[in-house]
This record gives sequence, C-alpha cells and structure tokens, in this order.
Amino acid sequence: MSAGALVYRGDTFAQRTPAGDPLYRYERRVLAVSNGLSASHITRDPAGRVIIVESAQVSPSYALRSFVATNQQAGFSGRVQISSDGRRVNYELNDNGKLSQASEEVTDPVVSGPSMFGFILKHWEPLVAGAKVPVRMLVLRDKTTYGFDVKLEKQDSGQTAFTITPSSFLIRMAIAPLRVVFDTSSKTAVRYEGRVPPMQNVSGKLKDLDARVEYTTLAPTYR
Repeated sequence: MSAGALVYRGDTFAQRTPAGDPLYRYERRVLAVSNGLSASHITRDPAGRVIIVESAQVSPSYALRSFVATNQQAGFSGRVQISSDGRRVNYELNDNGKLSQASEEVTDPVVSGPSMFGFILKHWEPLVAGAKVPVRMLVLRDKTTYGFDVKLEKQDSGQTAFTITPSSFLIRMAIAPLRVVFDTSSKTAVRYEGRVPPMQNVSGKLKDLDARVEYTTLAPTYR
C-alpha cells in the first residue's frame, strides 16, 4: 500500500443514479519524492477490500514520469515508464498471467488517472482563457494512449468545469466526454463524471463503468 498524505476521498456512483450507497470508494494519497510527487489512487469495494491501486510519479509541473497499477478486479498489473523528454512510452503488462511489452512514440503530454487533475490545474490559466490542451490518456491494459482534448466548459456559482473529450470520432463513439468540476477559489476537486477504473457487476458480468464521483476534500490544497 502506498503511503502518503490523504488529499481526498471519492464516492463512486453509476452515472445518473440517485445518491445512495456508492459502488466504490477511493482515496488519493500523495508523497513528496525526489524531483516531484508520487500520487496514489486506492479503490475499495463496499466491503472495504482494496481492489485497485494506481500510482503515478510526476514532476513539479505534473509531467508524468511513471505509472504503476495493480487491478485485482480485472486481473492485471503493470508499469509504464515515460522518457525524460516525454516522447516515448514503454509498457510492461501482466494480464492474468500473460506477460507482454510495448512502446509508443507520442507528441502530446501523457496523463493518467492520478495525474490528470493536477495537469489541468497546472494549465488552469490558459484553459480558462479558452485554450484547448491536447493530451494522451494512458490505458495500461491496452498498452497505448488515446488522444483527448481538455477545454473549459463553464464557470458558474463558484465552480469551474472542464471537459476531456476523445479527439478521435471512433473513440468518442465508445467513450463519452469526461467532465471534472473544481471549486474555483480553492481549486479542489468537487466532482468527476466519466469512465473509471473499477467495473460494475451487471448480471454477474463485469462491465465498463461510467461513473459520477463526489469528492470530500481533506487537504487545504490539491496535490
């Protein structure tokens, strides 16, 4: 289990489902490391068992350096290393006992679950001014990244919302735009809507989960 200071807890519900008991709960913990930060997302099922741990090491500017995941629910684990110039991504995957490796060349910044919100905050000013920021979303099990565009949706009632939309039409048909809402003043996470790492049990089968995550912030600033 990754150590570090507790930043927030997130209650995960199926999208458009009235509030009740969450399907999953996860927490964000961060630890200062040499030349950056180690951020971990730890997901538990309703019984409190840890089912997914994802950890990312980022630079002070939130450039992703490495990513490690253990997903007991889906039965895979692995690691990703990004080159110092951010242009090469190397994958190692153990998918239910099958070992594989891959590499990929990229031109846009790579983000992961534990690094995405911080990346948005580091680009807050240009995004609020109307810029569209392209990123590559890391998907370890596919051993690849997918292109997304981050842009401002709206600022209203003390909150700022951003959308993260697949840049490919084909990917947009499979994955709806992601949405993240921050408190405008404190820049802490309020809500996330979109695809999440844990899956939902539907009639005995695990299905991809498009979720609504409600955050309880436990640190004065986002890290």
